[in-house]
Amino acid sequence: MRRMKVLHIAFFIAATSTHDRAAFVALVALIVGASIPLAYAWARVLPEDAPPFKIEPGSFPPAGMEPGDSPAKRRRADLVSLALLTCVTLTYLVRFPGVPVATMAQSIQSVSPGSNTAWLLFAAKDFLVIGTGLAACIGTVRPGPMRVPLVAAAAMALTMWLLVPILQSVLLSS
Repeated sequence: MRRMKVLHIAFFIAATSTHDRAAFVALVALIVGASIPLAYAWARVLPEDAPPFKIEPGSFPPAGMEPGDSPAKRRRADLVSLALLTCVTLTYLVRFPGVPVATMAQSIQSVSPGSNTAWLLFAAKDFLVIGTGLAACIGTVRPGPMRVPLVAAAAMALTMWLLVPILQSVLLSS
C-alpha cells in the first residue's frame, strides 16, 4: 500500500512539474510497469508443459500438478480471459508512445470518408477504455489463474491511458 502511495506521489510530481527528466522517468516507469503484468498474463495463456518426470502413483503431487477443472469449462473461461486480455493489450498499444495512431486514423478516414468515421474512431477508443475497465472488474470477482495478471495489467493500462498524454505534453513543452 505504501508503494502505491509513493508511486502516485511520484507521478503527480512528474506530471505537474516542468522538469522534463522527472516526466521522462515517470513515463518509462509507467510503460515498463504496464508491460510486466501484460507479459505475465500472455505467458499464462500459453499451455503448460508436461512434467519432466513421471509422478509415481503413491506419491503426492505438488499443488500445481493436480488435475484442473473439466476441459470444457476451462476452455470457456480461457476464451473470456483471452478476449479481455486482448482488449487490455490493445489499450496499452494505443497509448504506447511512438505508435502511429493518428496515421492509422487518417488511413481509415481515407478508406471510408464521411462523418461516420469520426464516430467510429470515438467508439473504438471508448470500447477499449470500457473493455479494459470491464476486464479489471471481471478479474476482481472471477477466480482463476488469470485473475491477478489481468487486474494488474488493466489497472496499469488505464493509468497509462490517463497519464501518458500529460507526461508527453510535459516532455514536448520543455
